[in-house]
Amino acid sequence: MTLLSCRNLDFRQPRQAGFVLEDIDLSLREGELVGLLGLNGAGKSTLLRLLMGFLTPSTGEVFLEGRSLREWPASAIARHLAYVPQSHVATFPYTVRRMVELGRVPHSGLMGRLSPQDGRTVAAALERMGLERFADRPVTELSGGERQRVVLARAIAQDARGLLLDEPMTGLDYGYQLRLMALLAELAREGRLVMLTSHRPEELYAYASRVLVLDHGRIEADGPPQDVVTAQRMSALYGVPLMQMDHAGNRFFHQERNEK
Repeated sequence: MTLLSCRNLDFRQPRQAGFVLEDIDLSLREGELVGLLGLNGAGKSTLLRLLMGFLTPSTGEVFLEGRSLREWPASAIARHLAYVPQSHVATFPYTVRRMVELGRVPHSGLMGRLSPQDGRTVAAALERMGLERFADRPVTELSGGERQRVVLARAIAQDARGLLLDEPMTGLDYGYQLRLMALLAELAREGRLVMLTSHRPEELYAYASRVLVLDHGRIEADGPPQDVVTAQRMSALYGVPLMQMDHAGNRFFHQERNEK
């Protein structure tokens, strides 16, 4: 089922010439793990924020379940979509458990009491992100990577049907990057839409069901990772001559070297 879509979507920054995003048409279905590649400034973060309703399109429309996002109350959007930004600065010394509990606010209300089911959902999110031993520690005492895991756990606890993640690997060590990609693939198999921005084509090739390439504000490619994540396209995108190596179902890229 299509959860999120947009049609003829354009966005320009006020008082700036030119479009950040132009002529974007997308249909995003539940059960997909969608990776979004592009250079810095290509519009990846802007697209996620438009899909969440945090920004208003200059022209065009975003739809949630076929209904214009403008018609949805913010609380209802939050029950359907969860967002993870690139970075999170801990301002208040909430415990890790309390931060993850905030993911239940769209369901319980800001002043509502958490139900036993809410508690089980929070506990499951903490476990999935390996945060049980940090549960009673203030988030202000955590490292950047640990805080990122807390924000991801909060999004999982939100139990939304769509997860939009902006460079979720920021601050995570290599082991947790692998665990997170496996978890996101698992969430997609459970029927959620998962969309993430990334600068690692190889991880999208291994885990994504679909990859989009943004270049100069336009979608230049959209399809299965084996068709999109190729040496030719990645070389053109990043401006570096790359060689492709496929091994045991995985794809790796290496910079070409001029042999003398």
